[in-house]
Amino acid sequence: MFRVMQAGAKGFGVFATEPITRGTRIIADRILLSVDNRDTSVLGAAARLNPDDLQGLLSLSMNNAKRQSLSYLATAAWGSFPSLGSVKQRRDLLNIFYNNNFALSGPSGRRAVFQTVARLNHSCVPNAQGNINTALPGSQFTIHALRQIGDGEEITISYLHNELETRSARQHRLREDYGFECACEICNTGTNNPGERHEQSHRRRLKVQQMLADFSGRQLETTTDSTSREFDLTKAVINTYEEEGLAGRELASLYFAAAGLATELGHTKEASDMGARGLRLEKDAVGLDSPFYIASLLASQQGQFVGKRLTRDEVDVGSSGLSYEPWV
Repeated sequence: MFRVMQAGAKGFGVFATEPITRGTRIIADRILLSVDNRDTSVLGAAARLNPDDLQGLLSLSMNNAKRQSLSYLATAAWGSFPSLGSVKQRRDLLNIFYNNNFALSGPSGRRAVFQTVARLNHSCVPNAQGNINTALPGSQFTIHALRQIGDGEEITISYLHNELETRSARQHRLREDYGFECACEICNTGTNNPGERHEQSHRRRLKVQQMLADFSGRQLETTTDSTSREFDLTKAVINTYEEEGLAGRELASLYFAAAGLATELGHTKEASDMGARGLRLEKDAVGLDSPFYIASLLASQQGQFVGKRLTRDEVDVGSSGLSYEPWV
């Protein structure tokens, strides 16, 4: 279904070897290395890997901009993990971990690296999404297609927490955290990508950010009017996601929130339609066997829709409980 191969200046990437239908599970990757939120445990965990897994870890990409800043940690650990060889190797291991780890749910702040998933490159309009599935042996990281993916097309995910940031904000975040500038279809300003699309995207994102800021700044009241305003704003955020070509659990959560608000307002048919849309989006992103999907399905069957309510959460329409940001 896929293969790992060179992706030009990006290094390696993951490419489809056949057409992939939306909702298909492309990858289910076991944990290669996991640690809790103590810096010193990274090298300790690496020292316990078997030789093949250690070499697999060392083959992953690094953020060269952060190499030097990690040297002091590697030097400090010189005598602690003799099996890991030189200071350079220790520094590289820390760099690789910081550049490729994913957040796992739970109170321990646990982070993990997955060998195949780590080869997936970023796009601001990704065609796939990754989520932990604790129902699979060892809690595997799954990648599902968010839309139809063509034969030969690169499979991408988003590294960003807030997918509705403007281009300049996204580029700044990616440069600072990962050491690269994005050249995806929505970021590329080359001659083959008309500037009007970028302008439209920029205007949409600025508009919804202003709406969210205005909403956040108000003293919210538990009245029909305030619920109606929140409902309208949630639908506006949903519309922006869809106009930008974004899907996944973030959008599913917004649909669930909108369904709950519609229920409060007595819009029964609209609530049902939005809840069903949220379930389809979540199923596509995580699979039928995912505890995330099963919990949402059971809740919806009881007429409950649990989503990211704008009044309850920070005004940040990024991912719900899943972070691709590096651990720093």
